[in-house]
Amino acid sequence: MASDAEVVNWFVELGMKVEKVTSGNYYFHITIGPPVGEGLKVSVLRKTPSSKYYVIAVNLDLPEDKLKERPELLTELKLDLLRMNVEFVFMPPDQEVPRTVQIAKLAFLDGLTSNEMLNLVTLVKNAAYLVLTRIYG
Repeated sequence: MASDAEVVNWFVELGMKVEKVTSGNYYFHITIGPPVGEGLKVSVLRKTPSSKYYVIAVNLDLPEDKLKERPELLTELKLDLLRMNVEFVFMPPDQEVPRTVQIAKLAFLDGLTSNEMLNLVTLVKNAAYLVLTRIYG
């Protein structure tokens, strides 16, 4: 079973920027960013010490004006995210034009490998970049 310290070490070994997040109600929460520059950061978190899985997630703010200009864009984004096989939720869920999107994948601790975790973090990051590219070109 993977430990929190192992997960941190996997990304530190790759030279990634790993930062511990102390705000919020999570037992374990780190962000992983690129080794240089200020690129997109992916969160890896566990709610409680007894949680048997990690949530790998990115939250993105969405530009209301661009979604209003192109109402079909929201459907296109949903289809793209479905194709990438990631979990996602647009918030607030009851509004025609959402303000944010959360993109996530889950990873069970039992049997988790460094390659699997790297692939999941990369998948979530790439899904977020896809959303940004579709919106901003």
